[in-house]
Amino acid sequence: MEPLPFDWPPGSAPAPRPPVRESRLPAAPPQPTVRSDSYQAVKRFAAMCVEILNGYRPPSQLRPLAHPQKFGDVSDQVLRRTVRIRMNPSHAARKGALVRVRRVLVTEPLAGVAEGVVVLEHGTSSWAMAVRFEKANRPNFGVFGWVCTLVQVL
Repeated sequence: MEPLPFDWPPGSAPAPRPPVRESRLPAAPPQPTVRSDSYQAVKRFAAMCVEILNGYRPPSQLRPLAHPQKFGDVSDQVLRRTVRIRMNPSHAARKGALVRVRRVLVTEPLAGVAEGVVVLEHGTSSWAMAVRFEKANRPNFGVFGWVCTLVQVL
């Protein structure tokens, strides 16, 4: 690029630009795409939780998606919210007050670990559910091998 034609006073020149430094921060972990297995696992888990919250499924059906040793903690977190909004599904459907998934965000901070946030809405209120999934090397386990190890309903 050519410099602009300015008449600089004698003996003065434009200040030199400082050199561009490269960032020393580590590169951000790769984000999963919409088609990644972890995203699909979190989305499936969220759909199952919504069906439990709306009364269409019993909480015991989360067992295949949760780590066997963590199932009690996972189901307790979902049940706490279920008790708060418990409605008969037909009554909720007629009033249009079903729980719905508003948004699902997933990141993979480490290989084999996925953390996600699910934003849910019920009528005029909304809340978030944080989940952690880990990849298990067992066939026919979880969703695409991903199992839920932690749920925190906020």
